[in-house]
Amino acid sequence: MADIKQAKKWLADADAVVVTAGNGLAREEGLDILSEEEFDNHFGKIAEKYHVHTIGDALDKKFDSWDEQWQFWSQLIKDYSLDYEPSETMLALKQLLAGKEYFIATSTFGHFFEKAGINEKRIFNAFGDWTRMQCSSGINHGQFSDLAVVKQYLAGNGAVPKCEDCNSPMELHMPLNAHFFPDTDANTCLRWFLTGNEDKKLVVLELGVDETSPQLLDPMVNLVAQYPNWKYIAADLEASDLADSLQKRVIAAGQTPHDFMMEISK
Repeated sequence: MADIKQAKKWLADADAVVVTAGNGLAREEGLDILSEEEFDNHFGKIAEKYHVHTIGDALDKKFDSWDEQWQFWSQLIKDYSLDYEPSETMLALKQLLAGKEYFIATSTFGHFFEKAGINEKRIFNAFGDWTRMQCSSGINHGQFSDLAVVKQYLAGNGAVPKCEDCNSPMELHMPLNAHFFPDTDANTCLRWFLTGNEDKKLVVLELGVDETSPQLLDPMVNLVAQYPNWKYIAADLEASDLADSLQKRVIAAGQTPHDFMMEISK
């Protein structure tokens, strides 16, 4: 309990907050990309045809046609993003960030933060966002919303979207292959945010980051080690998971992101 009180104080006193969120949070929001049981129950025909049994495996699989690919993608986006309602966790986070200078870096691609009403200009989706699409040619012709395409497919009258520049099929804006172009604008904004707060009291709030997204864990811990005014709060890690030299500036609650946010919001 003392750690929770200290975490509240650190967050209240912070000039800025950086939220890092990964698969641990996504699972709690209903998107478990590694669940075989859930995938086989929802997408049995796809599982049988392509011998894939998780969302992650299916996203890595090239289907027989672009039309079939978009039918599948559209159903995924509907089930996990369009039908998503912000959870207690997300609403508590939104309230926590109200009035704060903040930025969010996340490896989730389910569009959860945006649907919770958090400012899209303050979010860096490191692994993309499947509500957006890009050209499959390997040339960066930009990224665009795919929601109109998804809704057409769900209505039974979908057509494979084509790039306006080269007429190649469009694909999800995700690292499905070597064609993925990260959102460099959002990445740059995050970097400038970090630079602008070098000498200020900044708190990194980690929610469900694990070994599948080390780029959101190790670099941020290293930055906290570098700047003495920065602190690190980890919802689900244990103190032993972090360097001894940082213990005075680290709170590791060892809870789920949901349980931690509920404690913080009291």
